[in-house]
Amino acid sequence: MEKQRMAVKAMLQEVCSHLNNKMYRLGPDVSNGFCGLHCVRPHKMRTAALAILEYLIGFIALAFFAYLALGRGHSTDEAFVYAFKASSLLAAAELALLLVRKAPANRLILGANFWLIAGGVAAFAEQWWWLRIYQQFGEASLFFAMLLVGVASTLFTPSGFIAKLGPKVSVQRSSLLLLAAVGCALVVAVYFRGNVKYAAVIPVIALSWLNRLLRQRLPSGA
Repeated sequence: MEKQRMAVKAMLQEVCSHLNNKMYRLGPDVSNGFCGLHCVRPHKMRTAALAILEYLIGFIALAFFAYLALGRGHSTDEAFVYAFKASSLLAAAELALLLVRKAPANRLILGANFWLIAGGVAAFAEQWWWLRIYQQFGEASLFFAMLLVGVASTLFTPSGFIAKLGPKVSVQRSSLLLLAAVGCALVVAVYFRGNVKYAAVIPVIALSWLNRLLRQRLPSGA
């Protein structure tokens, strides 16, 4: 067992070393007065990696729902209802943690959690008409919830849809860009309805990446 553990550790170290070699590039180093070569991590690749990490951690309730509803074989109405009941509780707990923080909450995660909580309430209250709406629109209903949160936060909060304080014009511009991206994701979800990978997973990761990029590029100051 110890030999297996060491072998796995060595393999992971080799993979990490390979990724580091791919993710770094050569460039001039002037920090010590010598114009030599040093390693610089590409900003875009790091941002994309953080977006994927944010998807895996921040959207844990959504991922839990997908596992319960679709990850255990053929999806059934019973699995759909149970997935909403279970994941809505996790979404409510995550939502409470997001709202007690001083920093503005990620609006995309808020939209996903509101979508899950609404579905959970409908499942517990046996409001099947609401769940039929979810089934009819498929993954697009998730992005519609995000769009509603985006519009409300853009209009009524100083940090906008991107959830970061800054110059009002810049916040509104970035929020409108993210809103347009969510609208595109909704169209993609309609087109690829039923294909979870292309209708939900990839668009959510792309939106997380764009949201992080817009936040990083937002000028500081009011």
